[in-house]
Amino acid sequence: MTNQQISDFPILIEKEEIGNGKKEAKMTTEKQLNANRLNALQSTGPKTDEGKAIVSSNAMRHGIFTKDLIISSHLGKEDEREYIEMLTNLIGCLAPQNQMESLLVEKIAIDFWRLRRVIRFEAGSIGKYLETIFNDFYSYPRKTNKKIDTEIEGKKKYLEWLSSYMECLKKEEVSFDQPMWEGEAIESDILEDFYLIIKTIDTIPYAEKEKLLYGDSSFAQLKKILEQHGYSSKKEISAKLIEVSAQQRRQLEEEIEKLEHERVANIEADKLNRMLGTLPQEDNTEKILKYERSIQKSIFQNLFLLKKLQGSF
Repeated sequence: MTNQQISDFPILIEKEEIGNGKKEAKMTTEKQLNANRLNALQSTGPKTDEGKAIVSSNAMRHGIFTKDLIISSHLGKEDEREYIEMLTNLIGCLAPQNQMESLLVEKIAIDFWRLRRVIRFEAGSIGKYLETIFNDFYSYPRKTNKKIDTEIEGKKKYLEWLSSYMECLKKEEVSFDQPMWEGEAIESDILEDFYLIIKTIDTIPYAEKEKLLYGDSSFAQLKKILEQHGYSSKKEISAKLIEVSAQQRRQLEEEIEKLEHERVANIEADKLNRMLGTLPQEDNTEKILKYERSIQKSIFQNLFLLKKLQGSF
């Protein structure tokens, strides 16, 4: 009831007593009640912090089913504050005027809370179904795309270094007199280069080669072995390293391509999982939908009863 309606009310009663008596007073009172109901329907709840606090405390008093409704155990634990907030908002929107209307509003809140559980259960079923699909079809160890990208980046950097080193070898800028060589913005382990060449020499007996590769051979010993097998000059060593490096480059490019395919396969697998996981398992689908329909029906029925009590229908 507005302030104007309150101030006019005694005047209307006085006029009614002077005029047509009780009959006119009764009609005016019914009009006031209808106006009150319309005002309640148009209410959007409290605006100020003080008003919200009052409504919140009302929700606590009205929430007689809260203790039995909210799951408080660790497994599936629910936040009571979220329910109270929803109930408070519904009270503000639906504006119950008496105990019966308050109970109907709370029943609507309970149904909405149950509907929330249905959605959470559906999401849990989908997650479980996804896990089953993944275990069935992708049980082998898979690298994450993040790890794949890291590997690709590392191989591309080495590929870039290898191309630069090959250019230095072609120009015969690399010196093989020391275990390490440094050029412009690039360096190379010459001892490692000698090992690479020795691996390709078929005339070295297997036992001797194994001892050279996995023993404690010095730089001088390895260089002497290379000289004995036809690699005594800078040009000869450079040419062989260019050949070996070209093979390494092709291998790196193949490995990068394989990793990129693996990354795409991961993306496609994730898409497939999402597609297959958009619905819960078939056994649960019909039960979930049936329960959801019953909750929605209960919400509409209680809302209809509430509006009927408030005179909206």
